[in-house]
Amino acid sequence: MRVCLVIPRFFPAVGGAERQAQALARRLLARGHHVAVLTRQLGGLPRHEVLDGVPVVRAIRTIDLGPLFGLTYVLSVARFLLAHRGEWDVIHVSFVYLDAFAAVLTRRLHRMPVIVRPACAGYYGDLARLTRFRVWPLLPFLDSLTIRIVVRTIVRADAFIANSTELHKELIGGGFPPGRIVQIANGVDLDHFFPDPTARLPEARRSLGLPTGLLLAFAGRLDPQKGLHTLVEALRLLAAGCQGARLLIMGDGPQRAELEQAVRGAGVSDRVLFRGLVADVAPYLRACDIFVFPSVGEGMPNALLEAMASGLPCVASAVGGCMDVITDGQTGLLTPPGDAAALQSALQQLIQSPEMRKRLGAAAHDSVASRFGLERMVERYEALFRAAGTGFPLPGGLADVLDERP
Repeated sequence: MRVCLVIPRFFPAVGGAERQAQALARRLLARGHHVAVLTRQLGGLPRHEVLDGVPVVRAIRTIDLGPLFGLTYVLSVARFLLAHRGEWDVIHVSFVYLDAFAAVLTRRLHRMPVIVRPACAGYYGDLARLTRFRVWPLLPFLDSLTIRIVVRTIVRADAFIANSTELHKELIGGGFPPGRIVQIANGVDLDHFFPDPTARLPEARRSLGLPTGLLLAFAGRLDPQKGLHTLVEALRLLAAGCQGARLLIMGDGPQRAELEQAVRGAGVSDRVLFRGLVADVAPYLRACDIFVFPSVGEGMPNALLEAMASGLPCVASAVGGCMDVITDGQTGLLTPPGDAAALQSALQQLIQSPEMRKRLGAAAHDSVASRFGLERMVERYEALFRAAGTGFPLPGGLADVLDERP
């Protein structure tokens, strides 16, 4: 099978969607498929290169000036697909964005089926972000008309992938045809993320530059979407009875300086370690005791899957894919987004109960291993891509191809 993955950013740009695209490309290649990635040009990087055996073409070029950005973006994607029409069996596009618009708009000319994978629902989701996109800075009254045209065009794609139940419902509510939506959850590499109690021993911690004692962990972009101010406030509320627990924050982003100031203001500087970007979070997760994920909006969070696969008891916000992954009280704890008191209470339960940590950590690992393995995800993509290559002769919709539950 020949697959072209289209994504606005790709490695070395790192985010949840980028990591999933990279993992999908690698696994498809390993399974004998031909894969290429079309992405936007990044300064200083070559137009053509091969990463882990996958050809990457940075051919999306833009003029970053008002409406010229969107116009040149669409023309760049369309020109590439038309120049290579017939070379792939399926075009897989990440995000409901200009890439998807260009691919669907020119579908009759390039004659390749287009599958679109939105990243997230809610305020930080693809549809909401698209409505906030400013196409005409000097003529704002044209924005709503332009966005309607873009969405109505994208809706004509051959299929859509929802990575969470919340996103599935949002797509249907937004007018996307239910028979062309299939739910495929993100997958985690179970060979790389796994439990290892010895990683919490003092000497193992020292090798990573981590302190002894109970250690909470967060991994992700330091961005308003991740709800980290709620976590700082929960840590402040927790301080009096947290038995020396500390918080390890792995990641970077636009909120880092603001969060460092908030930590100082809350008087918990001695309890928070900002580690910055970490190339491989796996050994750090294994070395920690509890994972906390206070996000206010998610698709299917890789960080949460990785922590659960590593055998960590997890506290997460009841948003997006977190609710698909965690059964509250059985495989983790869910708290309302933005509720610092509820987050503090959940963390306090885990801190005070080693038995609860052990039980939830083991259940988390078993659940992820059985439902969210990377190989299972790739198999579901393969089934969808094969159906796309045959023209979807499916009167009953995509449920005829694969079970829509993660």
